[in-house]
Amino acid sequence: MKQQTYAEAISRLTDIVETIEHDSPDVDRLMQLTDEAVQLIAYCRETLKVTDKRIEELLANQEEQQ
Repeated sequence: MKQQTYAEAISRLTDIVETIEHDSPDVDRLMQLTDEAVQLIAYCRETLKVTDKRIEELLANQEEQQ
């Protein structure tokens, strides 16, 4: 998967859901879309996890400086 931002990943996930809901893709296409969605979800979860950890570190550092 190419390098992308969190916003791009969420946008692509939205596109995938709309395609599945409105276009009734055949089984092969559905499998491709599902595989892509799983990868995007994993990327988004990891991004959120890393961001959450970074925010906690920043807040802890700020508290130490006060």
